[in-house]
Amino acid sequence: MKRFSTTTTLFFSIVFCFFTIQIFSQSDSEKMFKNTRDLSLKALATAANIFAEKDFEKGTDLLADAEKLLRKTGKPEEIQQNLSSAIDFFNKSIETTKTLNNSYTDLMKIRQLAFNVEAYNNAQKLWKEGEENFLSAVNDYNDKDMEGYQKYAKAAETNYKDAELVGVKGKFLNDLNASIAQAEDKGLNKYAPLTLKKSKQLTQDIETILNANRYDTLKARNNLTQAKYELDHGLYLQDLFMKMKEKDKTMEDLVLSWEEPLTKIASEYKIPSSFDKGYDEITSQIIFNTNDRIVKLDQALKENQKLSVERDDLKTRLTEAEVQNKKLNMDNESFKKSIEGLNKSVEEYKTKFAQLENESLRYKTQSQELEKSNQIIETASKLFLPSEAEIIRNGDLLIIRLVNIAFPANKATLEPQYYNLLAKVQKAIQLFPSGTTVIEGHTDGQGDFQKNLDLSQARANAIFQYLLSSMGAEANKITAVGLGGTKPIANNSSEEGRAKNRRIEIVVNPHFPVTK
Repeated sequence: MKRFSTTTTLFFSIVFCFFTIQIFSQSDSEKMFKNTRDLSLKALATAANIFAEKDFEKGTDLLADAEKLLRKTGKPEEIQQNLSSAIDFFNKSIETTKTLNNSYTDLMKIRQLAFNVEAYNNAQKLWKEGEENFLSAVNDYNDKDMEGYQKYAKAAETNYKDAELVGVKGKFLNDLNASIAQAEDKGLNKYAPLTLKKSKQLTQDIETILNANRYDTLKARNNLTQAKYELDHGLYLQDLFMKMKEKDKTMEDLVLSWEEPLTKIASEYKIPSSFDKGYDEITSQIIFNTNDRIVKLDQALKENQKLSVERDDLKTRLTEAEVQNKKLNMDNESFKKSIEGLNKSVEEYKTKFAQLENESLRYKTQSQELEKSNQIIETASKLFLPSEAEIIRNGDLLIIRLVNIAFPANKATLEPQYYNLLAKVQKAIQLFPSGTTVIEGHTDGQGDFQKNLDLSQARANAIFQYLLSSMGAEANKITAVGLGGTKPIANNSSEEGRAKNRRIEIVVNPHFPVTK
């Protein structure tokens, strides 16, 4: 038993090295390290440390020696020799194990479940106890001591199941608990205590779920997703409140910023914007108008379908009339009056058919326009937060005003904190595969006119280059233009107005296909 304990301790030190040693290049030795570590874990998965203990121990010792040489910058040929020998011993232990562990199928299945969740690393004490009891069970089985075998096999089974539960919890909870602790250290409880509380409660619920049924991973994963969302939500609120504090912003500023997107959406629907009684009334009106448009769109589609049926029926009748007309033309003069009547009917059918065609086209055009409008509003609402961008429709153009991007003074350096926002911009551009995009750089009206033009062009180019190099944007569909201070959106006499004028606007021309 002492010998097994020494091997186990040594193995866990190797596993630790497996997860901690830094790889500095892609040499042949380093590739051999990876292959050898992978093989050592494969051998452990087959219980080679129990059924082929000597070979497994030799391989583990050689791998450990190679790790030491690597840390001491030893000779590459000596390192590779150790690794090559370790690989031979691990392969030999795996081959030996294949014929021996078949007698312990049930216990091996339970052990494998614990191995799959890396219990050998996440629950080392329980795993070690399980391995020791497994070895004792094997020894008693070989000695034909069935009572001792059953005793140790049962103990090993309990150890592995307990280790598996710890491993499953670790898989779901370790990173989450660390993130929560980090957020608390940064003072999240001060700025967003309710969302933090929700995240912590969901985390506790995960442990309760897994304690009740460790295989109920779907429910646990759903809680994990929600807990991460609540934590990220709280961190966003904390960042928002801290920025407000830094900029001496008040709650009024925050509420007014929330009202801006509602005002824009209300403007699309020709709804007066008033918030003196809260948001319920304008929200209800927007929902009502949206639903009304959906109903009208549905009615237009149904009417179009009805007209299509009528049109097809008229086509059939027109064809029949034309056939009859041909037959009558072959008759004698006594049928001339009948032919004239049929010709008149044919012309009436043609007129009605043309009218129905025009009516169908009108409904189809209305349907497309309504659907396109709803899609633009829905897309603008979902892609960007109010603090990130303003979405503006100008005729057929879609303008994304990036209110959250700020460059250092007199520079065009794009900071990493805006990469996520530019990823959203790329998604918005991709919504219009036939469209073209202009990145407009704007400055305030102060300073030299030409310098402002150059600076705005450089900032637009920075956005353009990032979208091309990092987002895979199509260069032939995007241009960058610097407009300096020629198109202000606010008064340049105040700092607040100048700040608004210093902006980046993404102007997308959707180029929707023309309906004929």
